[in-house]
Amino acid sequence: MELPPTIGITYGMTNSCTAMKLSIYLTLCFVGGLISLAHSQPKPAAKTKTPVKSATAPVNRPDNRTRYAMKGEKMESRPSVGVLAKAIGHKLYLRWVPTMQSYWEFGYRDGYVVERVNVKTRQRVVINSNVMPKPAADWQPFIDRKDRNYSVLYAAIYEQPEFSGEAITQMNERIQLFHFALLGADMDFKAACMAGLGLIDSTAVQGERYQYVIGHKSAARYKLLSVVSSEVGLGDTNPMPAIRHFAGRAGDRVANLFAETASVRSTYNQYQIERSEDGEHFASISSLPFIVTNKLDTLTVSDTLDSDEITYQYRIRGLTLFQEVGPYSNNVRIKAKSTLPVPAFYSVNETTDKNKLEVQWLYKDSLSQYIDHYQLVGATEQGGPFAPISEIIPANQRMTYIKPLTPARGYTFFIKLITHLKKGDVMETLAYPVTLADDDPPVQPQGLTGKIERKGELGIVTLSWQPNPDTDLYGYFVNRRDKAGQRYYRVNNEFIKQTTLTDTIRLQQMQRYVFYTVKALDLLFKESVDSKALVLRIPDINPPTSPIIDSFTVTDKRIFLHWTRSHSEDVQKHILYRKKMPNANWEELLTITDTLTQAYTDSSVAEKSLYAYTVIAFDDSQNRSQPATPVVLETPFFTRNVDFSQFTSAVVDTTRQTIRLTWACNQTDKIDNFLIYRAMPDDELALVKKVEGDSREWIDYVEMLPNKPYRYVIRARMQEGYLSGWKETVIERKP
Repeated sequence: MELPPTIGITYGMTNSCTAMKLSIYLTLCFVGGLISLAHSQPKPAAKTKTPVKSATAPVNRPDNRTRYAMKGEKMESRPSVGVLAKAIGHKLYLRWVPTMQSYWEFGYRDGYVVERVNVKTRQRVVINSNVMPKPAADWQPFIDRKDRNYSVLYAAIYEQPEFSGEAITQMNERIQLFHFALLGADMDFKAACMAGLGLIDSTAVQGERYQYVIGHKSAARYKLLSVVSSEVGLGDTNPMPAIRHFAGRAGDRVANLFAETASVRSTYNQYQIERSEDGEHFASISSLPFIVTNKLDTLTVSDTLDSDEITYQYRIRGLTLFQEVGPYSNNVRIKAKSTLPVPAFYSVNETTDKNKLEVQWLYKDSLSQYIDHYQLVGATEQGGPFAPISEIIPANQRMTYIKPLTPARGYTFFIKLITHLKKGDVMETLAYPVTLADDDPPVQPQGLTGKIERKGELGIVTLSWQPNPDTDLYGYFVNRRDKAGQRYYRVNNEFIKQTTLTDTIRLQQMQRYVFYTVKALDLLFKESVDSKALVLRIPDINPPTSPIIDSFTVTDKRIFLHWTRSHSEDVQKHILYRKKMPNANWEELLTITDTLTQAYTDSSVAEKSLYAYTVIAFDDSQNRSQPATPVVLETPFFTRNVDFSQFTSAVVDTTRQTIRLTWACNQTDKIDNFLIYRAMPDDELALVKKVEGDSREWIDYVEMLPNKPYRYVIRARMQEGYLSGWKETVIERKP
């Protein structure tokens, strides 16, 4: 049969019903109920769809079965299917599975929609808009050859089992049928594709990465959520680990084979064991693959040995959900032998003494005559090394007390019963797990440290702590809060085994500190108390607010500036800059580290020059503010000292009311002219005359009032254009 072009998730190993599904599957070889339905029915006819009448009315399935709400089902806002995508060869394989019995019925009745999303370009392509089970006629060849997986799926989709008339029992039977069907799909990928639960995408392009969106075609009608797969691409590696712990022991003509599968359970869901008589030609010991049904993730299989003259060799390999085959394990050699049966452990029980366990085993009393004594050995690991914990136990004894060992991890250690026969031979049991009770939570994690590295606008937080000494440690999770007084929230969604974690924070935020704690969790999900809080200061990338130059004054040979400092709390200093125009470079004029200085007098200016001033604030992380709006100021010509001597005034004509002003001065060669100012009584000074530079007197014609002062001021205008200081004289007219 050619598979439909498409794509997939494993369902059974993560669902709470896994153990029940696996045990049910083991009974398929003996219980022919559902399978016989597929074999005894006439050739199936294609189903027709019946529309749903209303959201509350029962749903008529294609075979006219009524849809009832199952016990414990709840239409929650969660994905209606789970999905697994994997690269195999030059194609991408998909498997999905409905998460509830009702979703299963929606799927095979209405179909699924499969979309592919390019991770880089976000282009969304519909791979198949209507993934449905193959028509009933296409199943007939598989039913004719009595293929169990196809028969179970066919019966669940197309046939009408005889359910119980009692409502609760019928609900449980329908759920059980649902689990039967999904287990059949898990065991055969081609059968899953026939049932509309799998697909192969042969249109994927090398170098691109995708995510797949799987949803019910009737999602809108029943408000079902689609599921998005993890990223996958044709270049992904496809590791297929070998099963390393494979061992066996002969008991009479039976080979007892044992494989530890915990380390490969995420890769394989079934196993194939082969046997060889010559070490070259191997054949499977079973027509069906084996599955693990115990909680210890161990596979135990017994095989009958035809001859005690041959040394048989066994090997094992795993099969994935997509029926990929893994590499073979190392060969195990077993030769049949006629020996006494090996004793079997009966129980290991706790006593009132926490440091004492009661161990019991079973053995026929009639066989005690062949036994010299027993010995108990123990180990913290399943593969050993084993050391004696009870040396010599009488042959007629079936019980003893031992001191529990400290497990290497978790709560379980392992014991073996070694039987010493009188003729010198030794028999030993397989490693028997002893699980201890645990009432103590993990100890508080210690030594939490961390640092923050700035990367653009992000802070990369690297945390580390000391490993916990607990042997039953499951992992850690890290808590964080951004402000004191807030609740902590979890950083990592999944528990981590390592003692380091990297977190990312945004630096453009107002808080100055971030807080972290670590909590440990054991295998029974008991939590430790939080570690001591680690407080890390967040690197500051926010500049302070800008200062403001709010006033200034230009005087002779000085410029006075006043500014309002930055209002940011973390300001460390202010720097006043000056630039003499038209130069382009600013020079640092003053550094202020206190909060009181907000003014400066610049006495180092030159006359008749342009100066620009600005102020910049710096915080304690050396972030600088935007410069204050610059002010541009011009200095005047500076005053020069001219020594006016004998500047006098006298009334020369009382009739004509004339006043003579005379003066003498130095630097006559540099003077261009003189400026004379007059202030009438009760009036301000005003310029009244400009006199040539070689003059030394001037007569003012003015009407003078008696007993009123008249002020005169003289200044020199120098040839370069600037003014000198002034000289003043006062005169009054006497009556």
